[in-house]
Amino acid sequence: MTPAETPVLEMHGLTVRYGPGCATCGRSGWVRCPICGTVRGCSSVDLEVYPGEVLGIVGESGSGKSTVLACANLDLAPSSGCVVLAGADVTGVGGSRRRRLRTEVLGIVYQTPQQGLELDLTAGGNIASRPLAAGWRSYAKVRERAFELQSAVELPEDRLDVCVRDFSGGMRQRVQLAKALANSPQLLLLDEPTSGLDVSVQARILDLVRRLQRELRMAMMVVSHDLGVIRMLADRVLVMHQGRVIEHGLTDQVLQDPQQPYTQMLVSAQLL
Repeated sequence: MTPAETPVLEMHGLTVRYGPGCATCGRSGWVRCPICGTVRGCSSVDLEVYPGEVLGIVGESGSGKSTVLACANLDLAPSSGCVVLAGADVTGVGGSRRRRLRTEVLGIVYQTPQQGLELDLTAGGNIASRPLAAGWRSYAKVRERAFELQSAVELPEDRLDVCVRDFSGGMRQRVQLAKALANSPQLLLLDEPTSGLDVSVQARILDLVRRLQRELRMAMMVVSHDLGVIRMLADRVLVMHQGRVIEHGLTDQVLQDPQQPYTQMLVSAQLL
């Protein structure tokens, strides 16, 4: 990236609260306010993702990383702060504009394939749903695109017309990847992409994601509790704890020489 490049994604002061909020919420360090019961999903998060860059977000369950990802995918509107996508402020956007952005600018691979796939559709049907939603009307071109993506994610050709309910977890993740890439999004979001997979399958999926990122030079945001995933995929990393970013920098720098006690704990725990 260069300073002249416009980020694909920017977040400034991103804050998400679940509850009415009160004066105590703003002053206290509580995740759940003891006065009004409001829960802080994330607080004052600033980040940028540049073209061709992979940003990792790491933290334990409840750290706020999934909240940030939900805002990036326009699933959740922040309580305050802003989300800028492809140079345009999209904070709280809805309706047809939101659908267009989620179809044409964003792609997402969910932690559980059931969130991202129609299990009773074939692999080809799932992949084709994205171009069709973007306005493609030629069956031949949609089918051609599905075959291109089937090859790109190394899905066996004879599985394209098989219902994904009959697929293994690793094969479902490949279909999710193909579906997410169908409209050549500017930003690919990955939510715990190897969670629940066998170790050998995890390695193959990570190799696939890394190869596709290099070939397509696509911006990605990867959310994971697994530092091995972040180390393998991310150029830069944000460490989140109790809804706040507590450390950030180049991935190797942060993971090899963590400065914050919480980051040191995360690193040492995964080295045991």
